Amino acid sequence: MCSGKEHAVDWRDAAAYAPLLAADRSIFAWEWLRRDPGYRVAAERAIQRGGQADEQPVPPERWGLHAFEPPDLPASLARPLWCANFHSYVLKMDADRPGAATDAFDLERFRSICRIVMAPEGREHLLISDGLRAIRVDVLTGTLAGGPAQLRYRLGGFASAERPLLTLRRLLALWRTGQFASSLHPREARAKRWLLMLRAHDALATGAGQREIAAELLSRKAGELRWRSRCPSVRLQVQRLVRGARLMATGGYFELLR
Repeated sequence: MCSGKEHAVDWRDAAAYAPLLAADRSIFAWEWLRRDPGYRVAAERAIQRGGQADEQPVPPERWGLHAFEPPDLPASLARPLWCANFHSYVLKMDADRPGAATDAFDLERFRSICRIVMAPEGREHLLISDGLRAIRVDVLTGTLAGGPAQLRYRLGGFASAERPLLTLRRLLALWRTGQFASSLHPREARAKRWLLMLRAHDALATGAGQREIAAELLSRKAGELRWRSRCPSVRLQVQRLVRGARLMATGGYFELLR
């Protein structure tokens, strides 16, 4: 949806944003991150220089990623690998050579929808995603890239285990069926609101005012004369929407990952 500082898709075009209604919250976070001017500059510089560590004044971890992702990539094409200290759904595991092939995980089955980033210390950071649903795994010892592996999962505590446990259930379903389980990847309850905030942000970037945003996103009544006094509820709604969009744009999107 973005190209440089311009938005290639008109914020008024609801159909262009509609696929995000089925997106994972980490995908929404990416849509906000790639609109961040600071990230765009850092990512484009790093990518142009080939990602050499000594040439990156700002590391990708500053933005919560293990590697820079091109900011012009929309959610359907981007594969951002969020760091575990930002993303509470990351499942940590060890990968051993399999004892029984029938119980092994073979990454080759999912090669077309996965991305691995190797850390300097040898750890593997894995993302399996179709652009809307995502499974994030950190391999602390061993490797998934070297062929089928027996997995050992690192889970602990109670509250802290809930989100990685959901990721494990999603991974098991993917391993069994070869597909993302729709029951384990339900639509986010606040997806519609997040999408409206994204459109409001894009509208503000083009110079649109609150009246224009309200008329397009909330109620046609906002296009009438004296709409602020005639439609006070709409006025309050658009004010909240704009505040939410500005909060998201200044780093609030990290809360989507937590």
